[in-house]
Amino acid sequence: MKLSKKSVTVLSFTIGACLFVSTAFADTLLGSGYDRLKGSVKNTATLMEKDLKNYTIETLYTLKDNDQTLLQSSSTQKMDMEKQMQEDNTATKTAKGETTSRYTYSDKKQSVYKNGTDNTYYVTEYPANVNRKGPAEFNNPFKEKGAQEIEKIVDAVVGGLKDYVQVEEGQNGGKVYAGSLSEAQVPALMNAVSSFGIKQMLNKDKGFPDIESDVFVKKVVGSAVENKAGYLENITGDITLSGKDKNGTEHNLNLNIMVKLSEIGNTKIAAPDLTGANVEKVNYSGGFSSKYVGTYKNNIVMEKDGKFVKIGERTVEITSVDDGKVTGKYSETVNPGYESQYPDKDAFDFEYNPSTSTTFTYKNEKGEQKNGSIHQSNSGKIYFEMNIEIINENSYRSEFKPYYDGEFNRTFE
Repeated sequence: MKLSKKSVTVLSFTIGACLFVSTAFADTLLGSGYDRLKGSVKNTATLMEKDLKNYTIETLYTLKDNDQTLLQSSSTQKMDMEKQMQEDNTATKTAKGETTSRYTYSDKKQSVYKNGTDNTYYVTEYPANVNRKGPAEFNNPFKEKGAQEIEKIVDAVVGGLKDYVQVEEGQNGGKVYAGSLSEAQVPALMNAVSSFGIKQMLNKDKGFPDIESDVFVKKVVGSAVENKAGYLENITGDITLSGKDKNGTEHNLNLNIMVKLSEIGNTKIAAPDLTGANVEKVNYSGGFSSKYVGTYKNNIVMEKDGKFVKIGERTVEITSVDDGKVTGKYSETVNPGYESQYPDKDAFDFEYNPSTSTTFTYKNEKGEQKNGSIHQSNSGKIYFEMNIEIINENSYRSEFKPYYDGEFNRTFE
């Protein structure tokens, strides 16, 4: 079972809100715990972005339903900003006991990927003249687009709970933030946000209970440890929600997350030794060359009155392939009389550089920014994907438009 991008976003927001709420409780002699914690989170993000030479992040999150584990995931990520090296080991276990794992390594010269169910290491080597983005970069979430608006939402959710804070002096000059909320202390706004978020997350993924009604927060517990340097070393959040499925069965959902930042300045990363291993080389350019320049088309087909009917046409024009970078145009036309069946016709230019990203960005007919991708298929064919949702750096999924077909044939007119 994989979490979609929307689910991961909701999960992250819920955890973040719970952490702020559960640790940001009232003025003490040290001042507002909420404001101090938020300042520490921002300072930690800034240090990870600019000042920390190398570090290790360990993450564990567990989602349970009535004490049955639905999903558990653990990750150890090592970052070296100076040498531009990154290594990530992730393992996930589902309610059925199915376990998946993933290993990735990346530096300026190569990237290595291995899925736990596959004994093959997929290796991509990058020429020295390729302007590849550094693999070890931390994107500060507080500098992302819309971050200030999200912060205001979290502030609104916290509301009067700032009056409940516990802040204590920790060891070696640090601070400890800790707190908890019972069901009676949870404000209506937090219940509303959590209810919406948890239903969106659960109902988007198969295997999770279909929660429909009476969703509320029963308990929130959280803690964070800040060292004397002013950044967070340990974060723990725990939230319990209750809700009913369509049959009226009550579910108690518990979400627990633990994050640890460690080995600062002492994290060691080395390229994997692949001697004797099953290795498959992957072309950094995705295999595109000038022979792919040309026009590719397929039909927009719908079923009507028990028959297949062509209602329009899709066109991908690859205008150039230069050092692996693919540029081109995408467009759709709809036959007269079928406009109501296919009202949203996309048309955009694209630039795909596989040496820096697995996807390209474009704007759809509504002006919304989306992700797409292009791959080779059989001789004289390509595969063109749209509306991609990024799950993580190694996986994604597509939400296809109506009647969509991603395989395009070369025209030789």
